Amino acid sequence: MQKYLNAIGAVGFVLAAANTAVIVFAVVRGPAIVEENLGKVQALMIEKMHSALSDSVTEAMPSQVKELMPSSTGPALPF
Repeated sequence: MQKYLNAIGAVGFVLAAANTAVIVFAVVRGPAIVEENLGKVQALMIEKMHSALSDSVTEAMPSQVKELMPSSTGPALPF
Protein backbone atom coordinates (compact mmCIF):
# COMPACT_ATOMS: atom_id res chain seq x y z
CA MET A 1 0.00 0.00 0.00
CA GLN A 2 2.87 2.35 0.77
CA LYS A 3 4.23 1.82 -2.77
CA TYR A 4 0.99 3.14 -4.25
CA LEU A 5 0.96 6.17 -1.99
CA ASN A 6 4.59 6.92 -2.85
CA ALA A 7 3.79 6.57 -6.57
CA ILE A 8 0.83 8.94 -6.23
CA GLY A 9 3.03 11.42 -4.35
CA ALA A 10 5.74 11.20 -7.01
CA VAL A 11 3.21 11.73 -9.81
CA GLY A 12 1.76 14.71 -7.92
CA PHE A 13 5.23 16.21 -7.52
CA VAL A 14 5.98 15.77 -11.25
CA LEU A 15 2.65 17.38 -12.19
CA ALA A 16 3.28 20.31 -9.82
CA ALA A 17 6.78 20.80 -11.24
CA ALA A 18 5.44 20.69 -14.81
CA ASN A 19 2.72 23.20 -13.91
CA THR A 20 5.32 25.53 -12.38
CA ALA A 21 7.56 25.20 -15.45
CA VAL A 22 4.68 26.07 -17.79
CA ILE A 23 3.73 29.13 -15.73
CA VAL A 24 7.34 30.36 -15.60
CA PHE A 25 7.67 29.84 -19.37
CA ALA A 26 4.42 31.76 -19.99
CA VAL A 27 5.52 34.66 -17.79
CA VAL A 28 9.02 34.87 -19.27
CA ARG A 29 8.35 34.16 -22.96
CA GLY A 30 4.68 35.15 -23.22
CA PRO A 31 5.10 38.86 -23.98
CA ALA A 32 7.76 38.16 -26.60
CA ILE A 33 5.54 35.60 -28.33
CA VAL A 34 2.64 38.05 -28.31
CA GLU A 35 4.78 40.84 -29.79
CA GLU A 36 6.08 38.52 -32.53
CA ASN A 37 2.62 37.50 -33.66
CA LEU A 38 0.62 40.67 -32.97
CA GLY A 39 1.27 42.18 -36.41
CA LYS A 40 0.17 38.98 -38.16
CA VAL A 41 -3.00 38.78 -36.10
CA GLN A 42 -3.84 42.45 -36.69
CA ALA A 43 -3.30 42.12 -40.45
CA LEU A 44 -5.48 39.02 -40.60
CA MET A 45 -8.26 40.67 -38.57
CA ILE A 46 -8.18 43.82 -40.73
CA GLU A 47 -8.42 41.69 -43.87
CA LYS A 48 -11.32 39.63 -42.49
CA MET A 49 -13.22 42.70 -41.27
CA HIS A 50 -12.68 44.52 -44.56
CA SER A 51 -13.98 41.62 -46.63
CA ALA A 52 -16.95 41.07 -44.30
CA LEU A 53 -17.93 44.75 -44.22
CA SER A 54 -17.50 45.37 -47.93
CA ASP A 55 -19.57 42.30 -48.80
CA SER A 56 -22.36 43.21 -46.38
CA VAL A 57 -22.49 46.83 -47.60
CA THR A 58 -22.59 45.74 -51.24
CA GLU A 59 -25.39 43.26 -50.56
CA ALA A 60 -27.42 45.81 -48.60
CA MET A 61 -27.38 48.46 -51.33
CA PRO A 62 -30.06 48.46 -54.04
CA SER A 63 -28.92 47.77 -57.58
CA GLN A 64 -29.47 51.38 -58.71
CA VAL A 65 -27.15 52.71 -56.03
CA LYS A 66 -24.54 50.06 -56.83
CA GLU A 67 -24.32 51.37 -60.39
CA LEU A 68 -23.87 54.97 -59.22
CA MET A 69 -21.16 54.22 -56.68
CA PRO A 70 -17.60 54.71 -57.95
CA SER A 71 -15.31 51.72 -57.96
CA SER A 72 -12.30 53.83 -56.96
CA THR A 73 -11.69 57.32 -55.64
CA GLY A 74 -9.25 60.00 -56.65
CA PRO A 75 -6.70 61.96 -54.62
CA ALA A 76 -7.75 64.34 -51.86
CA LEU A 77 -8.54 67.94 -52.73
CA PRO A 78 -5.75 70.37 -51.81
CA PHE A 79 -6.81 73.24 -49.55
